[in-house]
Amino acid sequence: MFLTYDITRDETFENLRSWLKEIKQHAAEDVRIYLIGNKSELESAREVNFDRAVEFARQNGIHKCFETSAKTGQNVEEVFSCSGKELYQQVVRE
Repeated sequence: MFLTYDITRDETFENLRSWLKEIKQHAAEDVRIYLIGNKSELESAREVNFDRAVEFARQNGIHKCFETSAKTGQNVEEVFSCSGKELYQQVVRE
């Protein structure tokens, strides 16, 4: 499950708690959650720093954090590659 926020808009980060609550209510217990800060190309407009996201992830049992840019493609492939590999490994273990 991808939980995404806009690094240039703090309110999107603040809304993560309610989205995380929805995920925990409706998804399987063993769902892997990836926290993704988007719009990394807009560093000068940043309102949410990566350390804050990492701490949020740690406190809430989120599997991994990434920052991406849908505009430039930065880290987008890495997100899908990482999640795909981990999903495959989980299926193989089961």
